[in-house]
Amino acid sequence: MDEFIPKIVKHKKPNIVIDIERIKHKFTGLYAYCENLALNLEKNHSSKFNFFFFSPSPAPKGLRWIAASFYHKFLLYPKKHYDLWHATWQGAKYIPKRNAIKYVFTIHDLNFLYTDKSDYKKKKLLQAVQKRIDKADAVTVISNYVKEDVLKHLDINTKPLEVIYNGVELEVFDAFKSPSYQPKNKFLFTVGTVLYKKHFHVLPQLLVSTDYELIIAGIQPDKMYVNQILESAKALGVLEQVHLIGSISKEEKYWYMKHCEAFLFPSISEGFGLPPVEAMLLGKPVFLSTFTSLPEIGGQAAYYFNSFEAQDMQDVLQQGLKDYQENNKAEIIKQWANQFTWERAAAAYTQLYQKVLGKTLTDISADVVEKHDVTAIIPTYNEEVNIKAAIESVCFAKEIVVIDSYSTDATVEIAKSMGAKVIQREFDDFSSQKNFAIAKAKYDWIFVLDADERIGEALNNELISCIKDPEADAYRIKRRNYFAGKRIRFSGWQTDTVVRLFNKNKARYNGKIVHEEIETTGKTQLLDHYLDHYTYRDYNHYLKKVTHYADLKAQDLFKKGKRVTIFHLLLFPIFRFISHYFIRLGFLDGFQGFMIAKIQAHGVFVRYNKLWLMSKKIK
Repeated sequence: MDEFIPKIVKHKKPNIVIDIERIKHKFTGLYAYCENLALNLEKNHSSKFNFFFFSPSPAPKGLRWIAASFYHKFLLYPKKHYDLWHATWQGAKYIPKRNAIKYVFTIHDLNFLYTDKSDYKKKKLLQAVQKRIDKADAVTVISNYVKEDVLKHLDINTKPLEVIYNGVELEVFDAFKSPSYQPKNKFLFTVGTVLYKKHFHVLPQLLVSTDYELIIAGIQPDKMYVNQILESAKALGVLEQVHLIGSISKEEKYWYMKHCEAFLFPSISEGFGLPPVEAMLLGKPVFLSTFTSLPEIGGQAAYYFNSFEAQDMQDVLQQGLKDYQENNKAEIIKQWANQFTWERAAAAYTQLYQKVLGKTLTDISADVVEKHDVTAIIPTYNEEVNIKAAIESVCFAKEIVVIDSYSTDATVEIAKSMGAKVIQREFDDFSSQKNFAIAKAKYDWIFVLDADERIGEALNNELISCIKDPEADAYRIKRRNYFAGKRIRFSGWQTDTVVRLFNKNKARYNGKIVHEEIETTGKTQLLDHYLDHYTYRDYNHYLKKVTHYADLKAQDLFKKGKRVTIFHLLLFPIFRFISHYFIRLGFLDGFQGFMIAKIQAHGVFVRYNKLWLMSKKIK
């Protein structure tokens, strides 16, 4: 009987798809929700789950991205190796077919019920949300107010319904001192999409008989409502004190919140209320309406407008500011706001994933992984997003060495926390970097993994078999390459193979500065299974990397005495484009294939232009 080979931790973990489609709309609450949820799930819970982020736009900071296409709205059949799909807002456009996959559905609000939409339109929108609920294995909402609204208008049946508050993380920019508009006097501040439901038009009433300025920030999709705010200010004689400044950067938002006298948020339609909590994290007095979720989010730490009558609002503001100053309320306000963390929210979502999947932490423990006499080497520079998953991919190795080029992010700290041996060395070239690590390796068998590569279960088992009973001295592995979340099947990448497993007594890197290769004095064998290479997050990432490789290649050619002609600069880039796009069938990879050919051609031009400039200097 064959010896049992346990699965590595990466493939004991469930694979979770998080739909972050709303990340395509910047300067909105749903953008912040998707970004922060994605980053915190990956940062704090990737030891329990493999996360894949589904969106038409690239996932933040190099997270594993599945590119959404238009046809997915009509035909979405998740591949078998995904275990759960999380739709992160009530209007989700991408819905898996019934019973195709476990399904968690998040509802932020039913605010459309409280607009001037027709009854017919409201009914159709409710029916669409109900259909998503019917397909779900569990439903989450972002406040108890939304929970009550859902139970009132929709049929949850026996499905779990959980309240998971949003997290709030306010980035600090204390060095920033140049907002787009610099107030001349003390000012009141608010931020949000400038729509009627935010009720910003009642705020100019607070300026009457005061020197305060009012700053309203946020995108302005409804110009008629913007005019209503300005007309209200004009009628009250405070038009010069009102400033609608449009969308602002994170730095500007921080500056305005930090320096305002008070933060105002009279919204009549909120599922949660992100901006007020951001202001409360800075200890600012916050003045809210009593509608929807805001009393729940502000609690006893906020002040509330009892009505939108001018005198009532002025009294509430005056008395609230007096109470805030006389009773030193800043620390109490901060303590209340600190309960809303993304760390807590992400933990609650992962607990729900486990419940829906019928998993427990012990089900996905790494303790059963068998270790083998091999040293795994992972070269890194600023790979904090990838390093945890990379180390988990090679957990079959008794020794894991991270050879780091003095990263400036958290790469080293994460690697050490996972038990890897970290060696730091100034980068000169890829061959020297890897050969240095090989010389420090404890075991004869070496496996080299780039931080953006992952080992599947089939390849894992094949590697272990080779280590235990080798038939060759080095093993070549086929790679499946992904660009911007899409598998590239042509474009010259279809023949990509690399030697990654080898006996260090029979092999070493050949000394090339870039595109280094293993040279061996023994037998080399091709393995059957693939190494997954999540090579470039997006086009800018690809362009930056190709340009960097072009610089290194130019240095390599310069050392070899290569000189440049006009043909190198003009014709070689054209030949490279034709090779990738036509000869190597890049056109079959669609838009990604075109971009690969274009950027490769650019890289060739950069290479020879750099070489030409280097040659000029020595003349």
